[in-house]
Amino acid sequence: MEFALFLFFLIFTTALTAVISYYADLLFFHKKDVYDREEITEILDPVLKIFMGVLTSGGELVIGGGLFFGFALLAWLWSLLGGAVGTPHYTDAPGNYFFNAPLLFVVFLFGFPFLKEGFSSPGPLKQFFDAGRAVLSGLGLGAWSASLASWGLYHEFYFLFVLLSGVVVVLPLCYFWQGRAFFGIHIGPKEKFVPNWDEDIYAEPDSPPSPAKNKNSNFTDEDPFLNDTDDTFSAEPTGLGDWDDIEEGGLGDEPPSLDDFEDPK
Repeated sequence: MEFALFLFFLIFTTALTAVISYYADLLFFHKKDVYDREEITEILDPVLKIFMGVLTSGGELVIGGGLFFGFALLAWLWSLLGGAVGTPHYTDAPGNYFFNAPLLFVVFLFGFPFLKEGFSSPGPLKQFFDAGRAVLSGLGLGAWSASLASWGLYHEFYFLFVLLSGVVVVLPLCYFWQGRAFFGIHIGPKEKFVPNWDEDIYAEPDSPPSPAKNKNSNFTDEDPFLNDTDDTFSAEPTGLGDWDDIEEGGLGDEPPSLDDFEDPK
């Protein structure tokens, strides 16, 4: 019964973390002045993409899914060790709080850079560290689900402890599930930035977008030079005749001579 409750809470906490991660990215990481109604209400597809991105962060969905569930199960088994050294694992005892805390999650989180540098090599270990986001998520959500299962079935834990465990787990995962660093630590592939080159950064906010250019050419379709065969193009100046036809005083007149000037005396 407790294991079934653990699986239920594992699904619940995973979905809840994905939803919180989506809204954290929408409202804080990529905050905007105006939001569409669909961005706030229609969240099923983006939430599924976020979770699938966690499982495929190492490149293989099967490996990522297996590591996620396997380390979540390990966190649940770790929580049962409290009953092996003292009172039953679900009772209000200091040892049980120790084993139900997300200790493995915190150790793996802050030890990941050192573990990856020391043990990452081509082969299974490289696949393991490439899928580190799925491993970390399994350890964290598994520990939180185990404490929720113990509290929900026996109600002997302090709920404040369960709530604080959830905050410790969800806060870093909101960063990692969006491809961001947490305290300078990156786990899994980083967020890819793809600039929108077609966007006019000097346009007014309410102005319509500039027309898209042909991606196969670096030039616009409009010819900047007129065609020589065009009727509007002529080698001769238009609207003017010979130079001598210009009115008197223009360039067509003869230059003045000395006889044109009278002696002022």
